[in-house]
This record gives sequence, C-alpha cells and structure tokens, in this order.
Amino acid sequence: MKTETEKRNAVAFEMLARKCLSALTDAPEFAFNILTGINKLCLVSNFSAYFSLSMADDFVCCVADKAPVGIDCRRVVPFRFSEAQKDFSDVELRQIYATTVRSLADIVRFDVCDVKDEMLQYWKLYTMKEAYFTARGRTFRNLRDVNFEFANGEVRCSDAKFVYDSSHKSPDGQYVFSIVKKNV
Repeated sequence: MKTETEKRNAVAFEMLARKCLSALTDAPEFAFNILTGINKLCLVSNFSAYFSLSMADDFVCCVADKAPVGIDCRRVVPFRFSEAQKDFSDVELRQIYATTVRSLADIVRFDVCDVKDEMLQYWKLYTMKEAYFTARGRTFRNLRDVNFEFANGEVRCSDAKFVYDSSHKSPDGQYVFSIVKKNV
C-alpha cells in the first residue's frame, strides 16, 4: 500500500469484514485470522467462513458466508451497447433491453444507453458476473465465460456449482450490488 488513503481503506475494509464475520459466526470481531489471496478469494483460517468486499466510489459492501462467496458493487451509469456485446451473451443482452421501447437499430445507432431501467439491468448483470468470479477466486476473467439467465422469477448461473444469491440497489438508486456464492 503506497498511499495513506490505501492504508485507511485497508483498515476500514478489515473492520467491516470482521463485523460481517462476527454476525455470521457469533464470535468476537477480533477472533478471526483473515486471509486474502491475490485471487480475491477471502477466507478465515480459524473458522469455516469466507467473505468478500467491494467498493464503488464511497459505497462499500461486504458479505460473509460459510461457503465461498463474492460481492461486487458498481455505480449505475450509462454504458455502451458495443461494450455490452463484448461482455454479455445474446440472451443476457435481451434481458438488459427487455423493457425498452426502442428498436435494435436505434440501440445500435446511438450506442450509449442512458435509460435508467436498462442501465440498472446492465449493472446488475455486470455485478453478478464479477461476484461470480470473486467467489471462484479468479482474477483473470472474461465476462462471457459465465452467463446468468432470468427464467420464471429465478436467476440461474451457467456454472451449476454457483448460485445467484441476490442483487440490491442503494437507497438512492445510484449503486447496485450483487452476491453470488458456491452451491453447497
């Protein structure tokens, strides 16, 4: 850690992780031997527990579970259709634009999407994929390696070893975060 901000963030992240782990296990906050690897998979060596942290701007989230778990949060901002094509399958793209009244020609021609519902759906799917890779403990990833499909009110991950847990918006609607965990 090079800067004071990085050092302060590391301390804050560890305190947040300890609070989440304490709530999960009913153990005191300082009872945990926290381990983090370069692959982002975070675990506790003296308890059967895993945790994950994510930050977007000043919005920080943490999750703890008894199985490998991942969380990712992002600011809900406009995105480019051309970038979405690189990261998402055709089925996922249809899910992003499911509520649109625009034609495919308009979507492609204008490229940048600033429609609130579509931005929210895009970032929800994006955070689901990032949370999946965190739960798997992979740093090098291609977002197209995993797909999420919405069917009959359920969300299914293409990797049956992992399940989508949940997605949430911040109270002001500016951030979205998703949780994915290993199926045990």
